[in-house]
Amino acid sequence: MDALPPLAHTAPRWAAYAFDQETPPPPLRDPALPLVSIVTPSLNQGRYLGATIRSVLGQDYSNLEYWVIDGGSSDETRAVLQGFAGDGRLRWLSEPDRGQSDAINKGWARAHGQILAWLNADDTYFPGAIAAQVAALLADPQAGAVYGDAWYIDAAGRLLTRIAGRPFSPAAVLRLEIPVQPTVFLRRELVASVGPLRLERRYSMDSDYWARAIRLAPFRQTSNLVATYRLHGGSKTVAEGPGFYREWLAIAEDYVADPTLVPALRASRAPVLADIYAAMANLEAQGGRLANAVRYLVYSWTLAGPRLRLLKLPLALLDRVAPLGLAPRATALWGRLRRGVAQRA
Repeated sequence: MDALPPLAHTAPRWAAYAFDQETPPPPLRDPALPLVSIVTPSLNQGRYLGATIRSVLGQDYSNLEYWVIDGGSSDETRAVLQGFAGDGRLRWLSEPDRGQSDAINKGWARAHGQILAWLNADDTYFPGAIAAQVAALLADPQAGAVYGDAWYIDAAGRLLTRIAGRPFSPAAVLRLEIPVQPTVFLRRELVASVGPLRLERRYSMDSDYWARAIRLAPFRQTSNLVATYRLHGGSKTVAEGPGFYREWLAIAEDYVADPTLVPALRASRAPVLADIYAAMANLEAQGGRLANAVRYLVYSWTLAGPRLRLLKLPLALLDRVAPLGLAPRATALWGRLRRGVAQRA
């Protein structure tokens, strides 16, 4: 399979990211396989970036294009990137940008591959991840994307909890039952049709993108162990919860307000918002912010009565007393059970 021209030069929705100087694609080692383009957005993540790059370049997949789009870091990022100068699969750009979504867009705009993904600068791929996800995508011509399992890890790289991919649908994505972002691999045609990530989504650009993409093509779940997702004090996931909350609610409101949506989904506004508030209550309880947890619990209950997701709330409170990881373990178990039911159906 031949490499394609850069996405921004062929897809009208990507015209705003057109650029003048094209970097030629890397040579294909196996012409029978598609080229995969991976993008890593980065800003002052130098302490993690080396491990991320090694996890990509160390894959056993033959045809790989890898872009690191750096927002003009002031840490050791440039030195880390220069340490990989001998590998022609890696290209990088370092200049100010408009945030993480903009960086991913810049990378995808330059992509020559038939399959695209992004991997944040503090996450990693497991060995064999790319080959496994590409094989799954090629085996299902109807799928626009595939996703799989991930491990949450801490700042030191210690394994915390394995998160199983769950059955995916428009209703699921609105309820935040979403693929773990670094496990997702998308067909180029789907990315071309959806267009760039929205710059106004600073926290939940992945949820927003999946909600837009799944209206055009189905996502398929695999049982492959694909990536690690690092939780640390400097990550937005850990440090900036309220930003995520605002965007989760906005994404759901925008989605169900679409007049072209099927009536059943438009009518799901109350239970969808209730599930989001339930998730917020659980997270606030985990963080020890009990007043906020109660407030979001009341919002959830008022909208749609008792929610299954609220069963995790007492576990989150117990974790505050004895850090046994009961809440994340429950999440992981529920994911495995959901996947098992879907596979037997």
